[in-house]
This record gives sequence, structure tokens and C-alpha cells, in this order.
Amino acid sequence: MKIKIPQKDFADTLSVVNYAVSNKPHHPILNNLLLFADQHRQHIVISAFDMSLGIRAECKCSVDNGDIIALPAKLLSQLVSSLPKSDITLEVADNNAVLSHSTGKCRIQTVNPEEFPALPEANGTTITLPASKLLQALEATLFAASLDETKLVIAGVHFKFASTHWEAAATDGHRLAVASGTLESSGNTENASDSDFLEMTIPHQTLTELQKILGSMGENSECKINIGNGIAVFDLPSFRITSRLIEGEYPKYPSLIPQQFQHQFTTDRKVLDNVLKRVGIVAGQKEKVVAITFDYRNQQANLCTQYQDVGGAVESIPIKSKGGQEQKLHIGFNIKYLSDALRFIPTDEVLIQANEPTTPVIITPVGGILNHLILVMPLQLIAAEEAFMTIDPSSTTESVTTEEISTANQQTPSTSKETPPSTIEAAAEVALVMAEGSLEASPQPPEVNTDAEVSSVTSTATHSPTTQTKGRKKKTEAAA
Repeated sequence: MKIKIPQKDFADTLSVVNYAVSNKPHHPILNNLLLFADQHRQHIVISAFDMSLGIRAECKCSVDNGDIIALPAKLLSQLVSSLPKSDITLEVADNNAVLSHSTGKCRIQTVNPEEFPALPEANGTTITLPASKLLQALEATLFAASLDETKLVIAGVHFKFASTHWEAAATDGHRLAVASGTLESSGNTENASDSDFLEMTIPHQTLTELQKILGSMGENSECKINIGNGIAVFDLPSFRITSRLIEGEYPKYPSLIPQQFQHQFTTDRKVLDNVLKRVGIVAGQKEKVVAITFDYRNQQANLCTQYQDVGGAVESIPIKSKGGQEQKLHIGFNIKYLSDALRFIPTDEVLIQANEPTTPVIITPVGGILNHLILVMPLQLIAAEEAFMTIDPSSTTESVTTEEISTANQQTPSTSKETPPSTIEAAAEVALVMAEGSLEASPQPPEVNTDAEVSSVTSTATHSPTTQTKGRKKKTEAAA
């Protein structure tokens, strides 16, 4: 083998392929990269595979002699990235790869390429999507996927493909993100009948690398997805990503999404996000809770946080309400979940839709190229009828920590003036880890419950109305 390739092109290609090199490989050969120099097409193909994720990348170069070799991935990448930014000549002789550059040369011993496993093929249904739409779908959903290795069934993004439309969804048990679009023509689906309905769950790691590659594609690029044999293959210009699918049935999330809303309003996404960052500074270091009052009469939302012995903050932002709702809505949120939802919405304006203070809140972009929604569970608050709300995390009780996607709730009769708790049980066949929790019974669709431990919300001023987080007390307090 003898090739000549620009240092930058070589280094950039190696950096992408190295994502598929495992830190703890099942076999020593998986520590290496497979390099194939194609003299006919005048390019080099570099592959890596960790038995779950495979990446193959092509790069143009001058090929004098074609061949196939395997080289240590980490050593080759570090070496090439450190070389001067000029052309590199790679020549193989006597099981040694010699890299010559403008100021010298270096040598790496090759590995037997026949030991390198072939990347698997899907040989199933092929679906074609615009790269820009697939990228936006990943940006809209991937942040909500679970990173918990004990919940593998939701440790990725779930895709659904029908003859005319497609959908992507992700959840970690505390929030849900869904993006969908249409298949513009029947030519976008090959080897599938009109009655075919495909579902698959792609691992988080695979989609993280795919997202990086999609970001470098041109606006008119397309991605072909081949699905079959428990494998998904993503073909892009100069790149191929091969991934094994996550086994198991994904939770039935559509029933969680409310179809009607009592409260609907729009607001500026960046303004709301910036205010959340400011008031979050004094919301405590661990439990960050914001209490929001949506005041329709004055067309504004009042955000309040307070942390005992530290400080507090109150800010207002303008809103535009929809419909004839006049009653104020008092609601609490985990600041992280609300901020994440806003951060991954691409439009300047967002539509926020809600019903009761303890039922799912839906946040959607106003405009955009995809249908996109994010479901966020609020924290249960007892809100006074007048404006100012204070939060005191010193008297800590846990918020709802049910870590499952529910499809039904059970109601418990009220026995006091406080909001009656009820247990939310998962009806999804794929059981997730469940923590004890309580929520106000509601006729609305069941909730995706937050995981954060949220400090109780009480009054710290004698003349100020209060908000309070409800839920079971911590085990340490119960033991005491």
C-alpha cells in the first residue's frame, strides 16, 4: 500500500471513526482500525467496530498501490494529529507502516487485517430522510433519553416508520420528547408494503455520533436507513454507521400526551430561558425549583425562587394567552427539566399548554420544520390566590419520584384540605425501576414523573402566600 493524503483530512477522518473504538474491547483486534486503499476510486476507507457500533468513513487521497491493513487506533490517531499540516505519505512494507511527512518519518507495526470482523448488514427495509430533518429530530429528542444502564429499553431514541410519516421519541422517565415528520413520497421507503409499520430503538451512543456527522452534512444531503436482522445502517455521503438495535418493547407513550388544554399561551423562548438561569442561581445548589404564576389578566408570568439563608429572586416576563381563561395558574417546575426543554427548541417563540398544576405540561415550538413537543411534569405546589410565591427548601420533602412512564392513575379520596395524594402505577409492559411517590389524583392523562428530589416549598414571610412541594417524606425523616 502507498497513499498520499493531506494531514487535516486524515486526522479529521480518524477522529470520527475512533468513536467506534471501544475502551474495553472484547477482542484485541477491536483496538485497531481497518484501512483499505482503493486505487480505482482513489480514496481510502477507514473502519472501526466495537461489536455494537461500527463506523466507516471514506476520504479522498492519491493511491499508488491499493491494499488493506490494520493499525492501532489510538496510536495512529495521536500520531497523525501531531504531524505538520502538509501531505502525508503512508507506505506499507514488511508488516510496517511508514508515515513520511515534511520534517521526517515514523513507523507503526501493522496487525493482521483478516482478524478484523466485518460490519454487519441489515438487508431489510430502506427509508430515506433528509439529513437536516433527521438532525433536527435528534436534537429535539436525544437529550431526553435515559443514560441509566439499568433501563436499557429507554436508553436511546425510539423510531416509528409508516408509509407516509415517521416519529422519534425519547424519555428518561421524567420527561418525554417527540418529533415527527412526513415521508414526502413512496420512493422514500423501499422493500416495504403500505401496511408495514416499523419500530426500532437506537442506542444513545450511536445517535450521539450520528448527530455529529449529520452536523457536517450539506443542506441537501440525504440519509438512507436500512433496518433488518436487529441492525440499523445509516448511509450518508462518505460515512456509514452500523448499530445494533435495543431489544425490548418501548413504553406506550402516546397515551401520556393530553389532547385538550385549559391553559395555552406563548412567550419568547430566549427570554424565559434567561430568566430561569438568573432565578436559578438562588434556587439552591441541589434542588432547583421555580414557582411560576401565569397571570392572564396582566398578560405576564411571575417566576419566583428562594433558598433559605441564601436569597431569593422574582422576575416577570410577558406572555400572550390563548382563549378566554382568566383564572391564574400556579405551577412549579424542576428548573433543569424546564431549561432543557427550552434549550432544544429551535424557534424563537414557544407555546406552553397545561391543565392542572400536577398534570403534564406540553411545550412546543411555534413554527419549525418538524412537529415537535416536549412533555414536562410539574412539581405539585399549594399556591395561594395572590401573586407572590416563596420557596423554602430547608424543610425537605421529596417530590414525586416515580421513574416509570405511566398509562393509568389511581385516585385516592381527599381526607384533608391539602391536595389528596395518589399512587401512579405503570401499565407499560416493559417495567422500569419504580420509586415511591405521590401525586394529586386527576382525570387528566397519567404523568411522566420527575426524578429530582425537590425541597418542600413553604412560606418564609408572615404576610406572603406560600407554595409547598407535596409528597412522601424522606426515609431518613420517617426513621427519625
